[in-house]
Amino acid sequence: SNLQFLIDKLLQLDPFDLEKNQKKYILIEIFKKQINYHFNNCQKYKKWYLANNFINYKNIKEYKDIPFIPSKVFKLTNLISSKKYKKIQSSGTTSSLKSTIFIDKQTSINQTKSLSKILSYIIGKKRKNYYIVDVEPNKNSNNNIMSARQAGMLGYLMGAKSKTYLLKLNNENKIIVNNDNLNKLKTLPKSESVIIIGYTYMIYQYLLNNKLINFDNIALENQHKLIHFGGWKKVIENNISKNEFTKIVNKQLKISIDNIFDIYGFTEQLGTIYVSSGYRGCKVSNYSHVLVRDPITLEEVENGKIGFLQFLSPLPLSYPGFSILNDDLGMITNKSSKININNNLEFIVNPRTDNAEDRGCGDTLPENYYI
Repeated sequence: SNLQFLIDKLLQLDPFDLEKNQKKYILIEIFKKQINYHFNNCQKYKKWYLANNFINYKNIKEYKDIPFIPSKVFKLTNLISSKKYKKIQSSGTTSSLKSTIFIDKQTSINQTKSLSKILSYIIGKKRKNYYIVDVEPNKNSNNNIMSARQAGMLGYLMGAKSKTYLLKLNNENKIIVNNDNLNKLKTLPKSESVIIIGYTYMIYQYLLNNKLINFDNIALENQHKLIHFGGWKKVIENNISKNEFTKIVNKQLKISIDNIFDIYGFTEQLGTIYVSSGYRGCKVSNYSHVLVRDPITLEEVENGKIGFLQFLSPLPLSYPGFSILNDDLGMITNKSSKININNNLEFIVNPRTDNAEDRGCGDTLPENYYI
């Protein structure tokens, strides 16, 4: 369709070099078509759109005019705009409801393209040897937590020339370090640059916070990179902030601060990722846009003010997930929008508090805002 044609054209572009007005023009066109598409293909979306008297999509000129769905909706109801799809659930904690989204082939292709282009922007186009801070997947395992973790990591391993798993299960089925594989890091040739990758809490728990490992022998240098992602909750419980985590990686693994990449993303908009390097904020690519809204009035706030984050992603076609208001609070760190000639918008997310479920954006919205 015309909509997919525009998405394809966008994904052919480099992820970070569009001038901001050019980007806005392209994205607004796509989002107008997205609204029309889901209005016609998803009954619940149509009902919701009509119930809220939104501006006619044809008149949308600004990002802030694009109606958003609160992320919690995906935990409460199924939204589908496609005939053939597979169901994906978020890896939310067992206590909370999980988000459910529906992905079809085209949406999956869009997500993969976006993810691989943003990743190759960070790690280069050449395939690298990956050292994965996790247990090697066992095809016959019934362990759900592990398969959710591994499913979440799949996309990131596309650029791997080889995969070496740094953890294994012992006889009691407990996760321990795989010393044989860890020793390979101690004998890396100087010329080789590798990627160490894994969930933030796995890297902290099994590698950095492990008294049994002698890091002095590990021969990592400045050219190596570490990519980490996934919830901060378990790390923050140990009173480790993002900056502190970065410092520990730098000190123990000798990886330079700028080569430590933290990736932010969430199930409702797979493939749309925001990469932060070292101590910096998360960078917004050409394939998405982020707004901050006041927690009480839901009006857009200026850069530097804290509010709920609204994420716009042109990728999803099989479900209306292109404009989502998240329960995460954060702010855009570029103080002035004047310096933002190119697309170099950066934002930070405030770590989730324990009661994020209770104080989500849902409390601010009128009843009819729920689908």
